[in-house]
Amino acid sequence: MAAMSLAHKIGYLKVSDLTGPNNTALENQLEKKLTKRVFRKGDSLYPTRSSEPTLFLIRSGSVNVYRTSASGSRFDVKRLGPGVAFGEMPLLGQSMLGAHAEAEEKTEVLCLTGSDFEALAASAPALAINLLRTTGPRLVDAERRHEQAAFQPVTSRIASLLLKQATKDNQVVGLTHQDLADTLGVYRETVTNALAELKQDKLIKIGRKRLELTDVNGLRKLESF
Repeated sequence: MAAMSLAHKIGYLKVSDLTGPNNTALENQLEKKLTKRVFRKGDSLYPTRSSEPTLFLIRSGSVNVYRTSASGSRFDVKRLGPGVAFGEMPLLGQSMLGAHAEAEEKTEVLCLTGSDFEALAASAPALAINLLRTTGPRLVDAERRHEQAAFQPVTSRIASLLLKQATKDNQVVGLTHQDLADTLGVYRETVTNALAELKQDKLIKIGRKRLELTDVNGLRKLESF
């Protein structure tokens, strides 16, 4: 079972992660130096016909990422909007992991190849530094999740996630069981059963899209298992 869901692995990188906040000069460089492409509704963006790895930076419109099963059934992974980057670019730690992408509407993108990135990083080192600031912590988090998946029971992993997501008044708001499952890379039923265990042990109270942590110390002990 994957420690991170497919939806969390694809399209997490934003254009602002590359340029940095409010860096108009670097944004203009991307606009001037990268190839622009426009896709109509239903057009396939990925897989591409190009043999060169390419990252797509969405300028406008929206893209649907989906996978197909061995039987040919299709299921949606996530929807990507303006300002998001996705594609196959090992140099930047990006992969589609067998997923497809198509335009949900008229969509304009900038195409960033590996050679484009190297040229831009040479002329604007901030691009590479900004990327490291984003991917470095994410790599550490991915390693932690993999370790948890290998050695921790699901209840311990959920306890850790709830403690991380909780507000100052010990509330976790707006997350469904499916959201928690996607974050942990497990089935929704697995999360539902684990939450029922935590409720039975009086560690949490369960409401509609709201969880109250009634025994924070108990959850912290469980997190350390």
